[in-house]
Amino acid sequence: MKSIVIIITSLILLNIPAYIQASELIISNHIIIKHPPASQIAHSGELIIFKYKNWSYTHEVISPENFIVSVDLTGSEHQFIKGIFEKIEREKLPSWLAVLAEDFANKIISNNEKHQKFSVGDSTIYGVYNSEEQHGFIFILEENLIHKLDVLGTNKNYTDFIKNIIKRN
Repeated sequence: MKSIVIIITSLILLNIPAYIQASELIISNHIIIKHPPASQIAHSGELIIFKYKNWSYTHEVISPENFIVSVDLTGSEHQFIKGIFEKIEREKLPSWLAVLAEDFANKIISNNEKHQKFSVGDSTIYGVYNSEEQHGFIFILEENLIHKLDVLGTNKNYTDFIKNIIKRN
């Protein structure tokens, strides 16, 4: 009789859909991203996608070997990302890499947009929102990792999102 109750209970529980309503994405020992519960979450390779009704965001850790096709940024990845957003930093790169950083900057930063730079703990965050494409790019530089986040949605979605990148206690 006891085993029949366990079997019936198991069958009932298996037919009840499970819902996870997580509101924090822990991306490292130092950084958390607070976000509303997503309507869909997908994971593919190194990329995780959070989908909402009218906007979405993705997170991935940059691989220096694969970030730019045919270029291995190993050892220069932090300087390269800084060079995308800051001309002074770009000038410290080898000339061929400075050209790539400038090209990348021209693709993600339109003429009318200004980038943001701020710190969360020991991490440096660069962000820019392209209002024409309704696409925000965020790079979080930590000592040993670089996180890339893409926000597809309105400027308000981007602004609200970037404010919720916080230090992990």
